[in-house]
Amino acid sequence: MKFNRFIPFAIPSQLLVCETDGFSLRAAVLRRADQDMELLYQAKTEQVDMAEGLSDVLTTLKSQGWQGGGSAILLSPAVFSTLVELPVNPRKPRPLLQMLELARWEAEPLLLQHVTRWSVGHLLVGQGYMTEEQARAVMDLQQGKSRAGGGLALAEQFSLRRFGDLAVELGYIKRSQLNACLTGQEWLKAADEAIEVGWAAQSAVDDIPGTFNWLISCVHQSLLQRWSDAFARQGVKLQTMYPLTGCSAALLPPTETHAVLLETQPGLGFSTRLAAGGITALRHYLNLHKAPLDICLESYHALHAPPREPVWLASWPPAPELAANLEHMLELDLHPLSHAAVGDKVSPGMAGAAYHALGLAESERCVGVRLGGPLPALRDRLEVRAAALVLLLLVVVGVAELSLWARKSSVESYKQQVDASWQSIDEAIKRINAQAAEIAQIKDKIKSLRTEQSRLENLARFYDEDIPERMDLVKGVLGMLQTLVDNEVVIERLDEPDKSALKPAAAANAAAPNPIDAKRIEAENLVLEAWALSDSAAQTFIKRVGDAAARWDLQVREPKVTFGKGPLQSNGFSISLRLVKLAEPDGKIIRLSNPNTHETTPFE
Repeated sequence: MKFNRFIPFAIPSQLLVCETDGFSLRAAVLRRADQDMELLYQAKTEQVDMAEGLSDVLTTLKSQGWQGGGSAILLSPAVFSTLVELPVNPRKPRPLLQMLELARWEAEPLLLQHVTRWSVGHLLVGQGYMTEEQARAVMDLQQGKSRAGGGLALAEQFSLRRFGDLAVELGYIKRSQLNACLTGQEWLKAADEAIEVGWAAQSAVDDIPGTFNWLISCVHQSLLQRWSDAFARQGVKLQTMYPLTGCSAALLPPTETHAVLLETQPGLGFSTRLAAGGITALRHYLNLHKAPLDICLESYHALHAPPREPVWLASWPPAPELAANLEHMLELDLHPLSHAAVGDKVSPGMAGAAYHALGLAESERCVGVRLGGPLPALRDRLEVRAAALVLLLLVVVGVAELSLWARKSSVESYKQQVDASWQSIDEAIKRINAQAAEIAQIKDKIKSLRTEQSRLENLARFYDEDIPERMDLVKGVLGMLQTLVDNEVVIERLDEPDKSALKPAAAANAAAPNPIDAKRIEAENLVLEAWALSDSAAQTFIKRVGDAAARWDLQVREPKVTFGKGPLQSNGFSISLRLVKLAEPDGKIIRLSNPNTHETTPFE
């Protein structure tokens, strides 16, 4: 049950507690309330057939408001409890299978001896259907012993007869009484050898180092299965079976580490001695014809307890006068052991077993037996591993969620910083774009101003330099032509073609006189047309023009002389040529050598 204290969700909130003496059945529904328990419903039946009796009490409980289902425990005299000494340290437990074998080895002979209590003869005497003398007489006949007043033939007649049939035939009991005991015996005794055991460690044995007391409970496996099936047919799961006597020790206060507990049931006695918080001795007492006072006195003296140890009494049915008489006989203070749930249908044993099953008991002072044997060690249980796995998954998920939340917070914080930075960047970009637009406008203004300045500079240069230079050139060419014209030559046209596109000299004249001139452009271009009377006059004119034009840095290009009509429709030769002035691509005028000085002067 320590498992329940470690994992609270495994503790049932309500528990059905049943108790049988083999001929009656009591049931109660107890509920855990904080660190205590309370009684909800209770019922009782005198039905001998326990299957029918269980159905009757559950029907009564449901009529009181119980919803049914859930878990249940059962106290039965078929479960035997004893204390054994084992060389097993509770702090270093053996493997489950090994511990199971040790417990079975110790419990099996004791259980076989205990089962003899549930013979038909014992049950008939215990129910008062026949006396001990009658039972002894029947047994004598079964064993072939001759009766007084009888003969050997009579002994042989009864030696092989069953006890109950012989008792009925002798007139000691009725057939109905025998059937009742046989039915009750089915729920108290089993013929199989397989047993189920449960155990709990107690204190160390004082005089044997390395040995410890172990409290062991045991029952036949088939009987446990029969009860489990009976509960299952009613929709209830039988969780554990407990011994009929001994479970009230779970009600002792946790501070009571040295004490004696006396427990009584009709015809039964059970005494327990505690030392160092654990059970060190226990005694069973069975005498159906002795009074509870005599049973308690004999049980107490059998323990050889120190006179100053406190004594507790748990009796059922409740008997207030028993505590007073026992206190007077023993000459010591007696502490009644009870609980608020204990009454005419709930015994101290039922309350103690429920206290233990609900996980309210501080120590293992009573032991139950479950179908399938004890649960493995806490770390080896499937439900614990599943719970640990679920817990681990929850921790992992929690850590992951926490990590994600932290990362999300960090990301959100970083996003806010980035958003603020982007906002600042956007504002800066807007300012930069505005400034760039202003700069572009300023550049456009500067460009327009430079264009206007260039235009004004060109215009000024045109008026200051080009026009005077052009006038000088035109005047010079006209003056040159005046000196070259004679009676055989007539000037017809002097024109200047469009100068918008400066052409390379090579393009204008493929047969340029100088290969260097092929990379130059024509800065000035004058077209001259004349008429000569003779071819010789025309050639002489061209030569004279070339010589005279050199003074003005002009070259004669594309001279042509063709025969044709001239002025007044007279025959002659037409002359056409171009006067060009060459310049470098950068605009520098090429000066021709002065025929007189042989010098080259730049002219822009």
